[in-house]
Amino acid sequence: MNNDLIISLLKKNNYRDKKITDIWYIRHEYIKKIEKLFWVSDLIKVLIWQRRSWKSYIMKQLIHKLLKSKKVPRENILYLNMELDDFLFIKNKDTLSEIFNIYKKNIAKKWKIYLFIDEIQNIDWWEKYINSLRTDDNIDIEIIISWSNSKLLSWELATYIAWRYFPITIYPFSYKEYLWIKNQKKSKESFVNYISTWWIPELYRLPNTEFQKEYIQSLRNTIILKDIAQRYNIKDIDTFEKVFLFFIWNIWNLSSLNSIHKKMKSEWINISVATLSNYTRYLQEIFIFHWVPRYDLKWKKILEWEKKYYLNDLSFLNYSFSNYDSNIGKKLENYVYSYLIQKWYNVYIWNLWDKEIDFVAERDDDKIYIQVAYLLYDESVIHREYWNLKNIRNTFPKYVITMDDLQHPTDSFWIIHKQARNLDL
Repeated sequence: MNNDLIISLLKKNNYRDKKITDIWYIRHEYIKKIEKLFWVSDLIKVLIWQRRSWKSYIMKQLIHKLLKSKKVPRENILYLNMELDDFLFIKNKDTLSEIFNIYKKNIAKKWKIYLFIDEIQNIDWWEKYINSLRTDDNIDIEIIISWSNSKLLSWELATYIAWRYFPITIYPFSYKEYLWIKNQKKSKESFVNYISTWWIPELYRLPNTEFQKEYIQSLRNTIILKDIAQRYNIKDIDTFEKVFLFFIWNIWNLSSLNSIHKKMKSEWINISVATLSNYTRYLQEIFIFHWVPRYDLKWKKILEWEKKYYLNDLSFLNYSFSNYDSNIGKKLENYVYSYLIQKWYNVYIWNLWDKEIDFVAERDDDKIYIQVAYLLYDESVIHREYWNLKNIRNTFPKYVITMDDLQHPTDSFWIIHKQARNLDL
């Protein structure tokens, strides 16, 4: 391919003389986080996400923000979407190097370059060139990449670019984002609707529940048949799907693999513990579930064999079963977990003298303790939820998070009652 044609393709698929279209709802928290990294780190920025969490839109939105600031020349932003037909000829690192050199010589100005590559796994040996580019002292460059979870998993990054990257996990829409998109205000009704429907961005563009259910079914089939079964050569698809649905319906309970295996066996799901362990790991790797370990306060250690599992997105629960409006208390707990990880907390389940504390969340030097209860409907429930927190003898903040509208009096003034819809931790 000659240089003139390459230059033409780069200009056609970048933002030289036209506005960026179809960026929809701008996810400001992610844009701000990545922008901060531009100034403090020369590491490769890697977008990690559950399928259909719009990482491509995050890239477009970031480019839009850079252009809007007018601090970056249009010519110094290069966006390569490796799913476009125009770029299918970029097969390996040598072609990528050739393309970039033509771009740098003929288009880019003498300024910092921002290189975005979407679906980078389609380029053989991409990591060799990207590593070389990052360490080249003759060029000032920021590198932002993403890939498909069906081809490359987040834990495999270390084998490609070692410690030279900073992962940025893109999560489904938060309650705050949901309110903006649906043009609603904070209320108990809007919050219940949020945790009882969907968080995946793509669903907001579908016109009704019927289309949304069909989309979730299609997404589920893609995850089971393509992302996992094909990658790991799973032959017994039926059993794997049963495990998938079992976890969706039975998450949130503190369990070991052995106890999960026993329960599955009682429901006539024939599977070995080893296979169950593998299936569980596969579902975590593509961000269907997150597992949260139990931390034993008495023995000061993490108990790896006991964990809780939370869904990355409640759509799979809400649209995989007919009675999707049940389990509101468990969905509330899932919401609080999702809120914490989107605020960049590390989260554990704590055990204090055989009493469970729903979450302890740590971020930098910060630590908070949380109990989650759907409703504090009588004195025994109030006592149970507050007692565990009262026995933690330190000055870190402690919260009871509920759906209640009323504040419940307590003799422990340092324990704060929060309505779930008003979380601002």
